[in-house]
Amino acid sequence: MRKRLLGLIMLSGLFAFSVSASDDDSLWQKAQNATEAGDYEKAYQTYQELNRQTDSIYQQVYGEEVEDLRNTYQIDELELQNKQHANRLLSYFIGIVSSLIVVVLICLFFFRRQNQKLTISRRKLEEAKVLAEESVKNKSLFLSNMSHEVRTPLNALAGFSSILSMEDIDDDTIRECDDIIRLNSDLLLKLINDVVDISCIDLEHMQFSLSSCDAVALCRSVVQTMEKIKHTQADILFTSELGSLMIHTDSSRLQQVLINLIVNASKFTKQGQITLSLEQKGREACFAVTDTGCGIAPELHSRLFGRFEKLDEKAQGTGLGLSICRLIIKRLGGDICIDPSYTDGARFVFTHPLEERREV
Repeated sequence: MRKRLLGLIMLSGLFAFSVSASDDDSLWQKAQNATEAGDYEKAYQTYQELNRQTDSIYQQVYGEEVEDLRNTYQIDELELQNKQHANRLLSYFIGIVSSLIVVVLICLFFFRRQNQKLTISRRKLEEAKVLAEESVKNKSLFLSNMSHEVRTPLNALAGFSSILSMEDIDDDTIRECDDIIRLNSDLLLKLINDVVDISCIDLEHMQFSLSSCDAVALCRSVVQTMEKIKHTQADILFTSELGSLMIHTDSSRLQQVLINLIVNASKFTKQGQITLSLEQKGREACFAVTDTGCGIAPELHSRLFGRFEKLDEKAQGTGLGLSICRLIIKRLGGDICIDPSYTDGARFVFTHPLEERREV
């Protein structure tokens, strides 16, 4: 009993602050008095009553504190939920913004690709338009040139043929008419050959027969032939320090190029000289046709090898000669150009490999 009483005293002492010190009849004072008087039973009962009141006070105090803690916990939990919700919203926002950026980048890449394709298509369309316009222009030039070139020899053929049918014409007139008819017949044949040649080369149907050929002997033969049939007072010469030069070529096509260049020079060189020269430079043969004629203005050099280009509209021809020369030389593996440094007339230079470079 005494031990239980001491435990109650110690427990009650811990909470003595909750009992009013001014109350002489308080349970605490009664319990003290009973203990001093030795009435432990009464003291025990008094302490039990004090303990019950203390428990009631503690329950009230702790209940309020627990309620406060619960409210605080609920507030913290709400704040935590709000923060989590805010974090989720921030994550959603970052995800949406990232997705939008990716979509925008994909759209920009797609539009850029489409723009590039559109630019390429527009450029190809412009090129096709230029080619179509060039084709129409070439067609118009061809028809204009051919109608003019064909009409002249045909009129001559018709007129002088009718003269031959007259009676009482002398032999001199017959020979003159015959020469004129032959000359205009040759002119018509050359016009047709030019058209056929340019068509064959364009379609890559022209056949080349390659074999070894002495370029020096070929040049001499061409000059001798052109000297006999020339229509100019200019001398046609051949110069070369080489005794012979063997090349792998199509001799007929090479001869065609040389004849075209000499005929072209003879149209603009009424007097003076037309010189065909040949020399070897490395593994190439270098040909040159030089005249002392009126020359060609530098601003017209870029047009020389164009199809149907005629720098002098009064001169005969289709304007295909130089174009055919360039196509043949290109297919034989060489190159052709006009020498801009020569000012005493015109000089056309072209190269030809000594050995075959590619199939033609």
